[in-house]
Amino acid sequence: MKRVVVLIILILPFIVFGQDWRRESKAVYFGTGTNNFMGDLGGGKKDAAHFLGIRDFDIQSTRPTFQAGFRMRVADYIAVKAFMTYAMLYGSDKVSGHIGRKARNLSFRSPVVELGGQFEYYFIKEHIIPRYAFSSLGSFRNLAAYFFIGFGGFYYEPKAKYTDGKWYSLRRLGTEGQYANISYTNFYDPNEQLHTPKPYKPFAAFIAIGLGAKYNINRQWAVGIEISNRYTSTDYLDDAHDRYFNYDDFPELSYPKGVDPQVWHYFADRHLQIISYEPPEIGGPAEAYHSGKKGRGDPEYNDAYILTVIHVYYTLKKNRRIHRPKFR
Repeated sequence: MKRVVVLIILILPFIVFGQDWRRESKAVYFGTGTNNFMGDLGGGKKDAAHFLGIRDFDIQSTRPTFQAGFRMRVADYIAVKAFMTYAMLYGSDKVSGHIGRKARNLSFRSPVVELGGQFEYYFIKEHIIPRYAFSSLGSFRNLAAYFFIGFGGFYYEPKAKYTDGKWYSLRRLGTEGQYANISYTNFYDPNEQLHTPKPYKPFAAFIAIGLGAKYNINRQWAVGIEISNRYTSTDYLDDAHDRYFNYDDFPELSYPKGVDPQVWHYFADRHLQIISYEPPEIGGPAEAYHSGKKGRGDPEYNDAYILTVIHVYYTLKKNRRIHRPKFR
């Protein structure tokens, strides 16, 4: 019996202290930061990069992001989050260093409202600050780091500004002939039949991959930072997907109900003349493209965006039954 008691006394600290994360496992958090659109519009001097998209990073298109959520640790090295995010995405060919995109001359902005969750794995373990710690605020022990994968859905609505200063919904205009619903012969290849795309919905899904760090200030408050790339299930975040469409090629067709033809043409095809490639020089408005002309977007890749968010965490009521505070 004495051996059993001694064994329990020896093992108990490892069992109890090994559950340290349960004492402060739940927290709410709020954050703000920036976003950068990675799609067909805007970007750098080279052709679009479609994997991580860093090459297309454009500081002029950076816009604000806000986030709130709930975090819960479920194991020593693992945490999960549920969150809501608001971001205003923006992209403009005018700020691109690529002459082809600059000549295309399209632009957009779109609110994005996310609902999602993520799974975090801590490669630098998070430690709970003891109630009566003798260490300072600057202790390296307070720092944790993790990589994460997340998923969810979001609402978006790309818009662009007209000459009258008003913002128009590009989705409702059907700028690539979404509401025409016809098959037609490719102007450049009589042997090829094309069909106008279907209207797209204002909802899509995303997968997030990123890195984060968290620093515990005390037992209740912490700060952190996350950077992630959001890969989406849509290529219409910027309303640019594939080919140009021109209603003037089909006099028998009516424009979408309630749409001014002049407004439609302005947003569907704004391309400018390329006067010179070396050095790059852009001229004024050019004659509208015929239906089927490639280059309005790249249908091979969906859109993405990067979020960089700084968080403030507040730990909820602790479970005091786990064990008493310890010193270090």
